Amino acid sequence: MTKQINDATVTYKPLFKGWQAKVLGSVPAAEMLAHVHGLGLRPGKQALACAMALRVEGVTGPQIVIACGAPQLNRMRGLIAAGVVKRVASPPDAQGHVVYKLQITEKGHAAIKRAATVAANAAASTAAPKATKVSRKANKQPAPQPDPLALPDSLKRDAGTVGLSAVASAVA
Repeated sequence: MTKQINDATVTYKPLFKGWQAKVLGSVPAAEMLAHVHGLGLRPGKQALACAMALRVEGVTGPQIVIACGAPQLNRMRGLIAAGVVKRVASPPDAQGHVVYKLQITEKGHAAIKRAATVAANAAASTAAPKATKVSRKANKQPAPQPDPLALPDSLKRDAGTVGLSAVASAVA
């Protein structure tokens, strides 16, 4: 999962550089971003909104709009419907905005673990390619191919009759 954490910090680095902590709250940790990516979300606005909801303080609708440029709640609701995260009840913030706070369920942790295993297996298979076994068939010469312009035996004339085959044999 370390590779995913490193990729997450590199992907979101330009956004986090200008992060407005007073307005948006704390920056989502790299581990939260890795968890969200492990749930199947690609790096982007939806993953950022879900990672912000995993923070201790959660996230409000206006914070999502400021950070992402538009509301990103549909994907969050999809994760809740899938059962990989659950919404934790929390009181409204000081301005009266609804606070969305998520917690990863056991099913979600299993999905993250499964995604990490798949990523590790993919990295291992690309890191050390298997040696190919050379078979004896590879060393054999290919069978001679028949001449595509030659006449089939059923169309050839007898040697006693004068025809094209007799003329061809006389010339040769």
